[in-house]
Amino acid sequence: MDVVPASALDRHTFATIRPVAIVLDAVPDWSLLRSRYPADQPVALLDGEGERDSTLGDAERELGRARFLVLPPLEPFADLASLATVTRIAERLRAPNGCPWDREQTHASLRPHLLEEAYEALAALDAGDVSRQRDELGDLLLQIALHAQLGREEGTYDIGAIARKLNEKLIRRHPHVFAGQEIPHGDLLAQWERIKRDERLEGATRAGGPEAPQAPRSILDGVPRELPALFAAERMQERAARVRLVPPRLDLPLDIDDEDFLGDLLFDVVAVAREAGFDAETALRAANERFAAHVERVETRAREAGRPLESYPPDEMKRLWDQTA
Repeated sequence: MDVVPASALDRHTFATIRPVAIVLDAVPDWSLLRSRYPADQPVALLDGEGERDSTLGDAERELGRARFLVLPPLEPFADLASLATVTRIAERLRAPNGCPWDREQTHASLRPHLLEEAYEALAALDAGDVSRQRDELGDLLLQIALHAQLGREEGTYDIGAIARKLNEKLIRRHPHVFAGQEIPHGDLLAQWERIKRDERLEGATRAGGPEAPQAPRSILDGVPRELPALFAAERMQERAARVRLVPPRLDLPLDIDDEDFLGDLLFDVVAVAREAGFDAETALRAANERFAAHVERVETRAREAGRPLESYPPDEMKRLWDQTA
């Protein structure tokens, strides 16, 4: 049985598949309990005179001088608001007596479904449709749960290992939130890149020992080359801007302050490319590769100088960019 003070009750503190005894040192969060249990859920109220049976829907009115609120366990798949139920369902679908379609899936066969669900979730976010967002984000969550279950079956990882890795990373990369540290020079993005670089160095040392050579890594690592070219260009430029690496642009007499105009401009660029016999996606993908190669030359020069990229002020960064052209 889980024993939880009402004053410490939050959505992370108890598992509904076990009995829960809530110590009534404060008024419990009834909305939270109603989101996890049905209104007709049997409960027991305990006070100095004994035990009274009730339901969750009635307990708030009947609380009186009760000192404990005891909730019996739910069936494993009954707590539909629990992330744990998602992983249990994924495990059940993959079980020997589960769903034939889910049982035959692999990481590779699920790949297009993960991509499709990600795009559908983006479409729902763009549309501002809250109901659709819940559905599509849920479908995306299922894909993660299925991959986690496959990893568990293979003995490589499970949902707990995924959560641990993510939580460690989030805490480590936000020392200004979890460790009370000041952001150096107020430059949050530079701090982020410095922490990521330290992580890579530490990871290389762990993998090969303290004397192991550490392969250089780029600030553009982690931007999948499979992304659509326009999306990849945005992400690559965003990564570069974190260390104040902003390449010179074409000298175009444009002052873009309207999203519709920008969309029309991009549309027209595609039309010009098509009429000239070029594929805009291929051309932009090639430009991305040229940009990545130039960034690599800049990073190599900075490593030779023994300086992290974020240490270069804008004027020095511009000279470094020009010298490596």
